[in-house]
Amino acid sequence: MAVFASSLLTRFVSKLVGKTPGGSCVVLYYHSILPCQRTRFARQLDLLRRHARPFDVTGPVELERGVDYVGVTFDDAFENFVDQALPELKKRKIPATMFVISGALGKGFGPAGGMERVMSAEQLCSLPTDLVTIGSHTASHPFMPGISEEDARRELLESKATLERLLNCEIATFSFPFGGFSPRLIEICRETGYRRVFTTLPVFAFAEDPDEFAVGRVRVDPTDWFVEFRLKLAGAYRWLPLAFALKRRFLGRANPAAGVLQPTASRSMIREWSGQ
Repeated sequence: MAVFASSLLTRFVSKLVGKTPGGSCVVLYYHSILPCQRTRFARQLDLLRRHARPFDVTGPVELERGVDYVGVTFDDAFENFVDQALPELKKRKIPATMFVISGALGKGFGPAGGMERVMSAEQLCSLPTDLVTIGSHTASHPFMPGISEEDARRELLESKATLERLLNCEIATFSFPFGGFSPRLIEICRETGYRRVFTTLPVFAFAEDPDEFAVGRVRVDPTDWFVEFRLKLAGAYRWLPLAFALKRRFLGRANPAAGVLQPTASRSMIREWSGQ
């Protein structure tokens, strides 16, 4: 709330002295949209359109001064996106990016007791290309700081190649599973042909550079309460990376994703779908 209030005050003062504040951008990321959550998701999209200008985060970026932009992304490619999220996005003409685990298509994904079905290859190919852009989310969804550089490179290349063969288009974007990344992993993404990658650090996107390679995102869920979602949309959670940095300093952690779930790297959450 304090960060949100300070942002409003800064904008108010800028207008008083005749200056137009620079444009801002927040990239949101969802996972699953359950049928019982569709109404709340739709309300969030209405709030999003009321307070920001949606745009495709995979294309060229040019932030107009005084305009708040928002990008919408989804991780994991759960099947419920097709029936629950996509119709609401279509209704409001909001573009979205879907980051896909190539090895999970048509299978179940998630922890024991919380597995959900991932969309099939056919469903992925049927998504409207004028509204949904596809990116990579690795082949098997490992925690990448916990695997070797060779395995990380294989995950990046295999997923990219599989999706490009399936969709017959370039796959140029990537998001890190579990939000786990490092400067070296970002460089490996460059080396393997990606043109933009997405983390889970809740910072403003493209704040310093419209050609920013590693872009921060803010997690949102349909279950977020109204004020919480509004604060995320305004970028008011951007103080968290500072808190993560302080935590690393005091606890001696070297990973820039400290504070993010860090599972065992070799434990796959991809399972054959049983319908349960």
